[in-house]
Amino acid sequence: MFSIKARPIAWPLFFFYFFFCALIGVMMPYISVYYKSIGLTASEIGRLMSTFTLSGILVPHFWGWLTARIGLPKRILQIAILGCFVAVIPFNWTDQFETLWLLTCVMALFYSALLPMTDSLAVRSIRHLDVPYTRLRVGGSIGYVVAVAGGGFLMGHFGAWIVIPTMCAFLALAVVTSLFLKEQAYEVQTHKETTSFISLVKTPESMLFFVLAFLAFMSHAPFNVFFAVHLSNEGYSGQQIGLLMAVGVVIEIFLFLFFGNAIKKFHVVHIVMLCFVCGIIRWFLVGWFASILWIVIFTQLLHCITFALFHMVSIEQIRRLFPERYAGQGQAMYSAFAIGLGGGLGMVFTGYLWEWAGGPWAFTAAAMTSALALIILIASQRR
Repeated sequence: MFSIKARPIAWPLFFFYFFFCALIGVMMPYISVYYKSIGLTASEIGRLMSTFTLSGILVPHFWGWLTARIGLPKRILQIAILGCFVAVIPFNWTDQFETLWLLTCVMALFYSALLPMTDSLAVRSIRHLDVPYTRLRVGGSIGYVVAVAGGGFLMGHFGAWIVIPTMCAFLALAVVTSLFLKEQAYEVQTHKETTSFISLVKTPESMLFFVLAFLAFMSHAPFNVFFAVHLSNEGYSGQQIGLLMAVGVVIEIFLFLFFGNAIKKFHVVHIVMLCFVCGIIRWFLVGWFASILWIVIFTQLLHCITFALFHMVSIEQIRRLFPERYAGQGQAMYSAFAIGLGGGLGMVFTGYLWEWAGGPWAFTAAAMTSALALIILIASQRR
């Protein structure tokens, strides 16, 4: 999978992605089930979950500044993953919304920085190696599959309380794995820059990219927060939910492994259009036909397009739109505006819409968000 030269750098990154995304595979689909089991309302769950993503609006910029200031991204990443681990431990001993919200805020200060910092470190570490970024990122997909399938199995046998201890276990393993990452110190830029980061962000192509990414992550909010609850309301067991969650990511693994370079053969606009068309279909079917097993399986297969393919294109766009000296800031902007603001606002709106109108209409709103993104993309190409 990796050449002899690349292995000392690639494998630690691969396994860090594995354990960190395993944490996501437990937290995103199942912590809402845990919150529901301890008596929280849908709006309270939406607010708690949105804290993780809304913190991504500003927090990654602070960590990016600190990394550039110190010049040791590995050390900063270790501090972030350790802080996240320490912050999640008290979740085991409280069921009060106010306390959980405070703990979530503390955890989010570290958690929201992890993915952009890891992506930035990974892209920089392999820039002189013959290793596609997707070969590293597939470790996260595998970890997510293991966690989402195993988490459903554990919940079916032990109950929803097992979610928090499982999150702690994966975070502990990620902390240990971070000790084996190779340091990639940043070079100090001594010459005066002729192009500023803000001027690059303000270009029409960059603005369009960030708007579309914002809408893409907003459309995934009902899935990230309430998909497991939605399936549970339709009568699926914990094991069935875990397996259904894993189906889409298994296809995602093949996409990352074998098609990392193939997407360059297609026009980026056509790929993004495909992502949003599949999003419209996926969210509408999930909302109104989740009781039919084969339809749920089909919608999960679309996950490799609505999420994985869009993420692959996004990483390539950031690399193309922002030169290396601005790559970290570009990744932070993507995380802040798309994942943080888009995903966070989507989670808040989803929580209230779920209470007011129910699950089907929450997913219908996600389909409408994908449709809006598609309209904006088509209109931009006509101009």
